[in-house]
Amino acid sequence: MKISERLVDWGYWLGWNVLWTLPESISRFLFDVLARTTWRLHGRGVRQLELNLSRVTGQDPHSEEIRTLSRQALRSYMRYYCETFTMPKWTTEELNNRVRVENCEPVRQALTSGGVILTLPHSGNWDHAGAWSALHFGSLCTVAERLRPEGVFQKFLKMRTDRGITLMPLTGEGGTYEYLRDNLNKGKVVALLGDRDVAKNGMGNQFFGHRASLPIGAALLAIDTGRPLFTCSSWYDGRTMVITFDQQIPVAPEHVTGRDRLRKAQEISALVASNFERHLAAHPENWHQLQPVWSDLVAT
Repeated sequence: MKISERLVDWGYWLGWNVLWTLPESISRFLFDVLARTTWRLHGRGVRQLELNLSRVTGQDPHSEEIRTLSRQALRSYMRYYCETFTMPKWTTEELNNRVRVENCEPVRQALTSGGVILTLPHSGNWDHAGAWSALHFGSLCTVAERLRPEGVFQKFLKMRTDRGITLMPLTGEGGTYEYLRDNLNKGKVVALLGDRDVAKNGMGNQFFGHRASLPIGAALLAIDTGRPLFTCSSWYDGRTMVITFDQQIPVAPEHVTGRDRLRKAQEISALVASNFERHLAAHPENWHQLQPVWSDLVAT
């Protein structure tokens, strides 16, 4: 293991273990200091965040408005980590009390007849949203980008599985789609992050007026299984995290294959992207996207 990986692993070990012993107010303070320090250093990740936020808001990426917004987004991102590190010690009551849910009844109704597909952006705390969904919907199945070093990934894996989330690591070796489809056909909730093409097998779509490669897995699952597809997003409202669910994405029940299947997936993904635009425009300070989304907008 490289020295840099050992340092990252050690830092995450401190997060998973030491934070358990600290009062929550101190943990939040420490992560807020980390956020402000990272923001001041203005490294490549922060610069990429500002480019992404400039596209969402239409502001100049070098403006004071974007610098202020990126500071808020960094604080929100570090809050995600602080909560995720301490989530294993939350009681069920604490997990529930920290969440406010909007418009989840259509999802509950759809689950009475089988599995449901959810797709969401990297906003708020998607791990907290997943834990809430696993508890209240009875299941949550997803995939996860395999982090390095391995010790970090295994800690995240354990945290999620302990909260009732079933997941498969993204390894590039195949079988991921079949895994998700099988769980969906078993009546489970399948949730996928959909605002960045991590697996590099997405398709181009308009996103905030510019072409981006976005995942089509959720759309393909809806086409192939006929199960309902919903978008949702989480965001912070003070000390509370809000999960907002949207109405079902319309998917015409028809059997398509080959290029027609991909064309239809692209059309459905355009509707997904439109819903994401609405959520992210309303709460840009909660979008934790420090990676490139658009090929023409990459920090150097």
